Amino acid sequence: MDDQTINYIKKVPVWKTVAGLIIACFTIFEFVTGNYYALVIISFSVLLLQTEGCQINLKTKTYRNTYSILGLNFGAWEPLPNPEYVTVFATDQITEVWVSTASTTVTEDVYEINIFGENNKKIKASVSYDKKEAFNIALLFADSLKINMLDATVSHDFKWIDVNHYKTTGTIIYKD
Repeated sequence: MDDQTINYIKKVPVWKTVAGLIIACFTIFEFVTGNYYALVIISFSVLLLQTEGCQINLKTKTYRNTYSILGLNFGAWEPLPNPEYVTVFATDQITEVWVSTASTTVTEDVYEINIFGENNKKIKASVSYDKKEAFNIALLFADSLKINMLDATVSHDFKWIDVNHYKTTGTIIYKD
């Protein structure tokens, strides 16, 4: 990508990359030796290697939500609505886990980074499990797009962040 493109792609943990590559190599070996059903296993490799993110091209004023596999990004470019501010929003991610006849529900705190444009058009730019990382991603977008940042991590208590102070010190101070 050129220097006019903001590129945030969530990193894949090393263990997932290694496992995904091992499964992919095994699948290719099995396919070459004549086991064509091994191609079904490749989907596990793809699941381990895929990640998501967002790219914004400042020159063409377009964006795309991306799915990435080993550095190859996929997604359709769309016109960027005139961006007004970026938010860090706290929410819960609920996952149901099934094992044989038992199940449980796992709830995790996640932070969504959203860019809001004209007519309140929302672009889901990223998701993070770490609050500090979420604010750093939001800063990347706020600084590059020259827009404000809103802390929406506390329900019904949204506060504007002093972007310049956060950029220079790494600490959050709210504007009045």
